[in-house]
Amino acid sequence: MADAPETPRPYKGAAAYYSRFRPPYPPALVSVLGDKFNLDGKGGLLDLGCGPGSVSIPLAPLFERVVAIDPEPDMLEEGRAAAARARITNITWKRGSSEDLPSNLGSFGLVTMGESFHWMDRQRTLEALYELVSEGGIAIVGRGLPLPLVPMTPWRVAIVRVVRSYIGDRPLPWDHQPPQPDELHQAFIRRSRFTGLVDYQEEFEVEWSIESVIGNLYSMSFCNHDELGERAPAFERDLERAILDVEPSGILRGETHQFYAYMAFKR
Repeated sequence: MADAPETPRPYKGAAAYYSRFRPPYPPALVSVLGDKFNLDGKGGLLDLGCGPGSVSIPLAPLFERVVAIDPEPDMLEEGRAAAARARITNITWKRGSSEDLPSNLGSFGLVTMGESFHWMDRQRTLEALYELVSEGGIAIVGRGLPLPLVPMTPWRVAIVRVVRSYIGDRPLPWDHQPPQPDELHQAFIRRSRFTGLVDYQEEFEVEWSIESVIGNLYSMSFCNHDELGERAPAFERDLERAILDVEPSGILRGETHQFYAYMAFKR
């Protein structure tokens, strides 16, 4: 009998970098969701595609219980450690995905998906989640670079050039064109049974150092440290040299990130 194919793990080895070097969500994550969903410390939160708890942990004080699900075991381990450091004790960490949601999860007042919805069969996922929400709704959130990008900063151009030399023609986030209107997350929500879509966005600035921008690259599925393997030290040296050639201070400014929250309700 043939062995079952191994499940892809695009974020294997990335969890510690993800936790440390992804920009944190701004305070609006808690204040906006808390206000829109009347969160009062009761009920349950399901965080689907939770990563290392970037959404679960700051929202946990607003719920009695939190279930955080991710397919990558490294992310769950990192999340448990981060929750312990924050003295958060009401999160249950489970390995899984939108494709195999357990039937015994119970019901939830809110389901969040933080920069994970694009990995899913979005319409099917929303249909499944509708059955898990008792009253409340869903929130699809993120805090990345908006698309389309404004012209890249010189230091980002230098970074992309080095990354390309190591990973080849693999698509980068900065290569993507804005999705067609019917492929937006909001469009999938409108086609679901959830109603009352609220679209919240705000911009915030991020300042990088050479260390943090390299760590941020290692948090990405396309630039995995484990995949670079023994080439990683040379990769880091080439990045540092390229960055300092255009920004000798090593302090990298000029990129505006966008926090978004697409929220809808079961009524």
